[in-house]
Amino acid sequence: MFSNYLKIALRVLWRNKIYVVLNVVGLGFAIACCILAYLNYNYRANFDQHHVHTEQIYRLNSVRLVDGSRQPWAVIPLPLAQAMQKEAAGVEQVARLSSAAVVVKIKENTFDEQIDYADKSLFDFFTFPLKSGNLSGFGQPDQVIISEDFADKYFPKQMPLGQSLTIIGPEGRSKVYTVAAVTQKIPANSSIQFDIITSFDNGFVNGHIAPDDWANPDLITTFVKLKNEQAARFVVANLNSYVALHNRNRSNWPIEGFSLQPFSELATTSDIDMPGYVYGNQLTVNPRGVLVIVPAIMSLFILMITCFNFTNISIAFASGRLKEIGIRKVMGGFRSQLIRQFLTENIVLCLLASVLALLFVHLLLPAVSQLTNVELSPDYSRDYGFWLFLVSIPAVSAIFSGLYPAMYVSSFQPVQILKGKTSLAASNRFTRFLLISQFSLSCFALVVGIVMSQNAIFQKKVDFGYAVNEVAVVEISNPREYGVFTQAIQQYPEIKSVAGCVQQIGDGTYTQTAKAGNGQAQVQVAQVGGEAYLNTMGIRLLQGRHFYDNGADADESILVNQTFLQRLQIKEPLGHRVTLDSINYTIVGVVNDYKEYGLHGLVPPCALRMAKPADYKFVVVRSDKDRLSQVTQHLQAAWHKLIPNVPYRGYLQSDLIEKEIRMTQAFRLIAFFLAVVTLLLSASGLFAQISLNIDKRSKEIGIRKVLGASVLQIIGLVNREFIRILLVAFIVGSALGYLFTGKFIYGIIYQYHADIGPAPYIGTFLVVLLCCGVIVGTKVYRAANANPIKRLRTE
Repeated sequence: MFSNYLKIALRVLWRNKIYVVLNVVGLGFAIACCILAYLNYNYRANFDQHHVHTEQIYRLNSVRLVDGSRQPWAVIPLPLAQAMQKEAAGVEQVARLSSAAVVVKIKENTFDEQIDYADKSLFDFFTFPLKSGNLSGFGQPDQVIISEDFADKYFPKQMPLGQSLTIIGPEGRSKVYTVAAVTQKIPANSSIQFDIITSFDNGFVNGHIAPDDWANPDLITTFVKLKNEQAARFVVANLNSYVALHNRNRSNWPIEGFSLQPFSELATTSDIDMPGYVYGNQLTVNPRGVLVIVPAIMSLFILMITCFNFTNISIAFASGRLKEIGIRKVMGGFRSQLIRQFLTENIVLCLLASVLALLFVHLLLPAVSQLTNVELSPDYSRDYGFWLFLVSIPAVSAIFSGLYPAMYVSSFQPVQILKGKTSLAASNRFTRFLLISQFSLSCFALVVGIVMSQNAIFQKKVDFGYAVNEVAVVEISNPREYGVFTQAIQQYPEIKSVAGCVQQIGDGTYTQTAKAGNGQAQVQVAQVGGEAYLNTMGIRLLQGRHFYDNGADADESILVNQTFLQRLQIKEPLGHRVTLDSINYTIVGVVNDYKEYGLHGLVPPCALRMAKPADYKFVVVRSDKDRLSQVTQHLQAAWHKLIPNVPYRGYLQSDLIEKEIRMTQAFRLIAFFLAVVTLLLSASGLFAQISLNIDKRSKEIGIRKVLGASVLQIIGLVNREFIRILLVAFIVGSALGYLFTGKFIYGIIYQYHADIGPAPYIGTFLVVLLCCGVIVGTKVYRAANANPIKRLRTE
């Protein structure tokens, strides 16, 4: 019986190629989107799954009291880890992990890299298979282990074992290491990543403060392996006795206690969007919030729209098979058999769509990987969940989209069908609901896309309060680099001004508590280089004076912004005394508000202190916006010429707002992508419904034309009901778009944004009207312009 169903299905589908193409292409694309969303979810859900036997392994976290709430932090003081190794009651092993930015020098070339310092027990805790070499020399002071990627990058077509590389630490000291082993490629979805790793003790040989001194400021990641589950409670209780000792020596970073977190929970608490977020994470973050939810919701929407479209087209297509249904019923066919026949046809279509979906997946994977920054690829040989997902999605889609048409069409009485008294209506409540849902989502996506386009234009023109698009920043390590470098680049005519600072605005400012009279607020503080810095950054002095160049203001004076005065309710700022974390300063000037947090956060209260040139960490350079790329090339060339042994570390100030610009672009691309897909799918469903409407009203159209109806009147007659559907969908979709953009995107994400205005809604209405007019207009026009005699003859 199934063989007969299949043969009939293939014959029917072969005779209706347009119907097949519309459904297969639409559903294939929707399944491809679902597969990509699955791969994205699977990548993040399998974080750290390659590590085996981690049941008794925990990360030791600190618990801090911040703004009245207890926060878990993923680091502990270094001396505590030292103490744990000596007093290991209930602890079987301890593995410490820390990292630092270093310069790697191979022959005459230097590169910025990160080195990790760890105990050898880290390799006992977690799975890091070696490609070559062994761990026997890991504890030696001159041995390092490198990753396979690092070896391919720096020792191509060479045997990396025994090779030497020079590592220059943060303090400028250099040391020669020998490669002792190479690890196999570490999966990208792993919390622990490293390219260079060496013994933990190598990182603190040259430290100024001993690792077991409680005044040591270093905070590290620490893993412990417990002897049994019951030991966790005793371990935490014993460690809490060190809280007071730590707080006496580190009053600037107080803690409330400690906690143990199972290793299996690390990947689910590293994303700030997820509950249970742990602060201060030094490991690789697994973003599971927005980056998982948005693709999943988008693919689900596309699949739903495709299924709605499938249902509409199936009902329209079934109008030509009523006699077949009547004859099969007269010949003894049961309704259940007809339902199975229709569902078989749908399953065949969905299986064809699944094959096409695999092609779409491979075409879309490069773009998706570039957007998510993650290499996603299906593992056909080992990922059985992928095959289950690939089979279940078409099966569910076939049942969901085909069950209603099958049951609806098979319910007709054969006598009524053969007498010609039964016909499919052009639309009913259900099909109208499907069309309204489809076009509502299209209108919603179009509104969001147009609003995001407005915001992208706004971001290019908005005043940030300083010259964010005219400034380049270069990181320096010592006063000598600052003096040599600034003296050389000031001769370049395209550079308007040069200055230095310790903390750069928007990247590196720190928070202090400001008190003045009865007012108190958390303020952002930066140490900057006086009048030259403000002029270079484009920050305007509104009242008072700049810092004196003789350095007398470094310990006594501050400049504040307008929000600072408002928050602390200071009316006469000049000469006013302010306390910043127990140290008194005098306000000598007021600067304009500048967007420290970009467009995401409101302008905070800010205080600027004067930095001494010997402490400068950054060189700030200003040029015209259109010449900044040339200036950057000159800065790099001058740096490599003057300081060849240190890599150039520079960026544009506009890079700090690049994230929010990319977010706007991502919202816009996703919205327009969703709008185009859903609009085309919805229009194809509308085309099927209008075609059915025209077929059922063929005689009526002919009679009206004979009686003198014009082409425009016929077009209005055919489209009247569907115009009402589009208007309802436009109202619903626009309302949803307004709520999403106004209450979520602009209410939560962007504090500064463009005014929405009527343009998105007018644009959405015109686009939907134009798209539907182009797609179905030809069909309607031909029907209205056809010879009525031919229509009446066919009847």
